[in-house]
Amino acid sequence: MDYRSILYQKEGGVAMITLNRPRALNALNIEMIEELLEAVRQAAEDKEVKVLLLTGAGRAFCFGAEISEFTKPQEHPAQDSAGGLLLKSQKIIRWLSGLPKPTIAALNGFATGLGLDLALACDLRIAAERANLGEAFVSMGLVPDGGGTFFLPRLVGLAKAAEMIFTGEPLTSSEAERIDLINRVVPNQELVKYAQALADKLAKGPSLAIGLAKQAIWRNLSENLESALNFEAQSQKTCLESADHREAVKAFLERRDPLFQGK
Repeated sequence: MDYRSILYQKEGGVAMITLNRPRALNALNIEMIEELLEAVRQAAEDKEVKVLLLTGAGRAFCFGAEISEFTKPQEHPAQDSAGGLLLKSQKIIRWLSGLPKPTIAALNGFATGLGLDLALACDLRIAAERANLGEAFVSMGLVPDGGGTFFLPRLVGLAKAAEMIFTGEPLTSSEAERIDLINRVVPNQELVKYAQALADKLAKGPSLAIGLAKQAIWRNLSENLESALNFEAQSQKTCLESADHREAVKAFLERRDPLFQGK
């Protein structure tokens, strides 16, 4: 599919999606929401893709939703109303968090509002030094609608999540790293290189095991210990019977790096 608001490229088991409206700070308009949803679906269904990397062009990752498009009269009101767009953007969040493949957000700049929620729905977040992160919904008299009230308390604790959501004040990348909102801060010019290296490392790993581990992490957020242990046992049985496990054992005995195939 040809995209106009995003870039999609695949190399070495990594699908890289770049939000590509730099003049608008990659604010999510109708076209970008629809294209991003299709691109995430494309990565999910492509068996060659082992890792999804999401970033932005220019000086922003994503400045949130483009409010003007959510409020103006639309050509197709049933599809393009604020409610319809909300459902589509939430579908992206569901795809990212539910994708049985690791996802990485490379935050090259501003990540605010729905843009921050996109990053929070990813498994790992790497930020450039210049990045700023904030739940800016309150400045427009709105509440987070991309999972912010779900992700933030689990990542940074209830009090800090409430502060971020109630005030809308942005965090610097260093402060976000300090409270474990992001995994790593890297120099601006090294962000893409670092994120791609991490994605390549994961893509070369045992994708079956990584995918099952991701499913366990998300599933067990709302389960008790007994249920979590049972799911882990089932997942481990699958891994023990996999070709990847046999290859790992063989490589260990032969003192070489394993070549995983994801099965």
